[in-house]
Amino acid sequence: MDTIVRITNILKSGERTARQKYYIPEAWNYFGYTDYERNPARPKEILVCPFHFFRSCLERQILGPMETTGFQTDTTEKGNVTEQIIYGMFPRSFTAWTHGHSSQVYAGSFLKSMALLPLLKKLGVDVVYLLPVLERGTKYHKGELGSPYAIRNHYRLDSTLNDPLLRKAGIGAEEEFKAFVEACHCLGMKVMLDFVFRTASRDHDLIMTHPEWFYWIEHRYNADFTMPHVENAPDLSAAQGKNLKKLYSADGVETHLRKFTFPPSVLDPRLWEEVKERQKHTGENILTLIEEAFGITTVPGFSNVINDPQPPWLDVTYLKLYYDLHSEARTCLGRKRGPHPDDDFHGYAPFIMQDGACANVHWGKVPNKELWDYLIGVVPHYQKTYGIDGARIDMGHALPPELLRAIIKAIKAVNPEFLLWSEEFNYRNAPRLKQDGFHFITGSLWAHYKHFAEKDFLAEALRRTCHSQLPVTAALEMPDTPRLAFYYQDKRRIEALVLLNYLIPNSVPFLNNGLELLERQPMNLGLDNTEAGRYVLDKDDPMYGKLAFFDNYCLHWLDEDYEWMSALLRKAKHVRTHFISLIKEKGSFLKSLAKQKRDDLLKLGYYSPREKRGFILLVNKDLVEATEVVLKKELPRPFRAGEINVFYRLGELTDINWPVTKTVKLEPGEVIILQTGKEEAM
Repeated sequence: MDTIVRITNILKSGERTARQKYYIPEAWNYFGYTDYERNPARPKEILVCPFHFFRSCLERQILGPMETTGFQTDTTEKGNVTEQIIYGMFPRSFTAWTHGHSSQVYAGSFLKSMALLPLLKKLGVDVVYLLPVLERGTKYHKGELGSPYAIRNHYRLDSTLNDPLLRKAGIGAEEEFKAFVEACHCLGMKVMLDFVFRTASRDHDLIMTHPEWFYWIEHRYNADFTMPHVENAPDLSAAQGKNLKKLYSADGVETHLRKFTFPPSVLDPRLWEEVKERQKHTGENILTLIEEAFGITTVPGFSNVINDPQPPWLDVTYLKLYYDLHSEARTCLGRKRGPHPDDDFHGYAPFIMQDGACANVHWGKVPNKELWDYLIGVVPHYQKTYGIDGARIDMGHALPPELLRAIIKAIKAVNPEFLLWSEEFNYRNAPRLKQDGFHFITGSLWAHYKHFAEKDFLAEALRRTCHSQLPVTAALEMPDTPRLAFYYQDKRRIEALVLLNYLIPNSVPFLNNGLELLERQPMNLGLDNTEAGRYVLDKDDPMYGKLAFFDNYCLHWLDEDYEWMSALLRKAKHVRTHFISLIKEKGSFLKSLAKQKRDDLLKLGYYSPREKRGFILLVNKDLVEATEVVLKKELPRPFRAGEINVFYRLGELTDINWPVTKTVKLEPGEVIILQTGKEEAM
């Protein structure tokens, strides 16, 4: 808490001389701040002294409750991950805004995001998950700002997240982030960071000291770099077995492998020393200097499956996890040797193909132990320095098993209760990840929710959760996918999906930042999307065609949908909290109820004989026709005695009773929640 106090004092000091005022969305004023001005030309915004506004946020909403309630910074009360709600935040866009009198968007910062944490607390958020906040590369960056996943230094924070108000007072991104973590802990929320260990930016800082840890190609091939097409191999097929043989025998593979070259330190050690000295004196981009002096560059990244139509990832490159080629590739190449005597890569300069990108399946005999040590130390650094509570490992399942286990072992040595999230979409792989120490996986509910109207929707959704040995994220959208509000404009459908998402078994609710605003514009096009997916906003919208992952993007804080959607999320949180003891108890889920099929009616329920209580979610899936529900017929036996309590109806929490003999008319799209055993639960 010391860092928050220090920042609060700096903001207070800044107020005395501050002449600067800027605009913020009125929605940010969640605590009754009154010292603002209005401008009729900018409705739903207020003009504030930023020093005073953010100081007031910190003092009244974070430090104040801490002082008056004596709240302890213990964030381990909810031991079961299924009891927690995760909010995915991308700070750069989460609190970006047009603060000035022009249309310029000023990026979000740790300070501004910290000030809005109480908004998330009201939504019931227990874990704040931050997309990568580490230093980004600048060479070949995408869009206006570049991707957060193009990491230039794994041990440094992104300096652009350092708020100008604090930077001028000598507070850097490191101290500002430390205060952010403290603020989360003050509010009883954990902090989870996203880490990438398989790829790095093309101009990673390690090039200066270890150019041999990267794969290199001649620069003349960079602009048109693609992976060879493999005939007779299905699109998006894994580089294993017969497909691996087809990959290495495909037309053009020999030419492709000869595009690779050796690192600059090998090509000309003397010139390499001169280039490094120049970089130290001028601060120029090291990769630019290498391209000019040697005519080589780091290889662009690419998908790890064969015949993937997506273009190369020009802003990232693969790290060289092994100093030699795996044996299966050697067998496939056979007598097709490269021109060099060095046998590490079968006579070729060090190269990587789709198989090499799947280091969980294919690995050499000579691991790059020094690089592994660098990667193993990353998460513990943020645990010890900032006190973070969890991590999502991006593409962790594609790392060498030995390396992944070492990373997790180092994490657990610092904090055995550290929360681990695996970016694994297939629940069938959960057993191995559970053994590795992960607590939950991404899963694929996000992809299935767009099929809500289909007949077997619920059965398929439950297959993706109940059959998993680890909980899956209950996500209506992910940072890489189309938005919920793009698929569904009808608020009745959104209401049903939000409630279902909070009540589905063996899951961890996940709120992607902007969901509370019903944001329609995707952050990225990486999953289940096309290039056309970036053009979903009106053409006159300043954010038209922009993607938060790469561009200077701000959320639509002024839209009217914010009030409705945030209220719905608060009610959904209340519903989940009220029934959480049932939801987290595997034996209470009513599988037989979910299997009962009516094309127009979705039924999901729980009942605990031990607690003698339960609840049923009923949804009329038809948005045109009403449907009748004979309660005594549709409800399972424990719900049929006497009366049933209506817990939720017509978008509101209620407390009325119906006789179980009642025939209920559900209007098109209507959602109700019925509970029994109310007295025992209170």
